[in-house]
Amino acid sequence: MIRFPSHLAQALSAQEQERKRRNMTWQAVQEEVLNRIQNGEWPEGGLIPTEAELATEFGCARATVNRALQTLAQSGVLERRRKVGTRVAQHPRVQMVRTLLRREIEASGKVYGYALLDCRECSPPADVAQAMLLRTEDVLLRVQARFSADGALYCCEERWINNYATPGLTREVLEEMSPCEWLLGHVPINRGSMAMAASRAGEDFVSLALELDPADPVLLLERVDWLGNMPVSLTRRYFPETHRFTATI
Repeated sequence: MIRFPSHLAQALSAQEQERKRRNMTWQAVQEEVLNRIQNGEWPEGGLIPTEAELATEFGCARATVNRALQTLAQSGVLERRRKVGTRVAQHPRVQMVRTLLRREIEASGKVYGYALLDCRECSPPADVAQAMLLRTEDVLLRVQARFSADGALYCCEERWINNYATPGLTREVLEEMSPCEWLLGHVPINRGSMAMAASRAGEDFVSLALELDPADPVLLLERVDWLGNMPVSLTRRYFPETHRFTATI
């Protein structure tokens, strides 16, 4: 076993700690905070550790922690008060459910993957317009994406987004992160509805994205998110028939 001089060992340790500080992003801090809320470690209404304490624990800059907590506060997951601290909101589930896909994949020990397939402005079909209480002549942002686990196809998604509710959301942004993750940090959604159904892959992007025959069955998960009375997005997520859907409530 090779033994380094104490001064060299300390230098190497400091370098490793600095490397970890540089690699710990605000998104990673945000995800860890959400995990602790979801698993009950930080209960609703309870105070969480201070920015300084979290920065020390995660080995990152306090500014990194601040950005993560501010983003979650803007989304309604956390409540922050000067001289009081940061506490978990009483009902943060509406916000947290939007990050479930990444956490579901990573919780299984697999690497989460996301790829943007298409992004364009167009008029919605009648059923989408009706569900979002819009007109078929309105123009929405349609985003099609595919998700993977350890490189294997996991599901695909078609999302119709209200441009008026999402200023700043561009194709360049969506090349780097999914709509779900962007919305979590930028739009304080406060209600939503969800439905599940069995469907067919069909002659559209679903069969192509999941590499299925058009007649193959898929599991459809549909969600509509709102900010007050303003529709934000309608999401249709398609899973292969072998998928098992689980949720913690």
